[in-house]
Amino acid sequence: MTSRGALALAAGLAATMAAGCAVPLKIAATADPLAILGSGAMAYLRLSGAASRELAPSLLPAAEAKSLAPLLARTRVLALALGAMPGSEADAPPIRACLIGDYPFRSAALSLGADPGWKREKAGYFNARLGLRAALPGPNLVLASSGALEPLLAAAREPGPSPIPAQLSGPAGRELALWLPEPFSGLVASLLGEAMDVPARGLLVSASPLAEGGGYDAAIVFLMEDADGARVYRPALRLAWYAIARSFFGDEADAALGATFSAEGNAYGASGVRLSGVALARVLAALRDGSLGAGSVGTGLVGGR
Repeated sequence: MTSRGALALAAGLAATMAAGCAVPLKIAATADPLAILGSGAMAYLRLSGAASRELAPSLLPAAEAKSLAPLLARTRVLALALGAMPGSEADAPPIRACLIGDYPFRSAALSLGADPGWKREKAGYFNARLGLRAALPGPNLVLASSGALEPLLAAAREPGPSPIPAQLSGPAGRELALWLPEPFSGLVASLLGEAMDVPARGLLVSASPLAEGGGYDAAIVFLMEDADGARVYRPALRLAWYAIARSFFGDEADAALGATFSAEGNAYGASGVRLSGVALARVLAALRDGSLGAGSVGTGLVGGR
């Protein structure tokens, strides 16, 4: 995400803290907020608990993170869909966000009405300069999008399946879950400098805070179409992980590269990788700046459009 795109998202979320809606919308406690964000994104990120408090500010430039500290402190779960996969619907918005927390509801709505930059719409508010729509449709829910809000509102009422396959629900249930569908269509190609014809369904990086000593216990899973793919493409998957670790984990790359990978059915991955919050924050900053992927995320988020 570019700084301008992050500023657009930050401004929209800050504004929605003061916005109200006629009919409160309540999201089920068991619903995955990623399921509200729709399909076709380049990257999906969910943060919760201690990981949200520590790492969410990395998604914003320092000034915006500071200004949004009250909102982030109230947030229990943050979910983002960023960029658009090649071949996805032309009108798929490059920024979609769902935040669940303890937010004020129907309070100080006049603050938005007094701001000439934000215009009331049927589904929420729109800022033409930022290219962002935002709404607080319930007492615990913030929605924002660089496209129409109606799909997010409809999905919040009746969430569908998570974009992360149910097969990975265990590791994906951690406090940090980053899902990259079809990673060899953009991310890995950009890191290796060439495209690789590897039929991977996705790459999941998940992590939970360690109880002692600080840092995070992380897991990595490449999900293939079938068990044969997990076996045949093991060398390519290890090469891809090498490129990812070297690019985003800095001085901690050696720890990540020391992971012991194994295949289980159509999944090829490793667990028990110890990473610091700094290393994970670096990955989220790459999402923010648009450097995670072959320019697709960054290009899609320029100007928040």
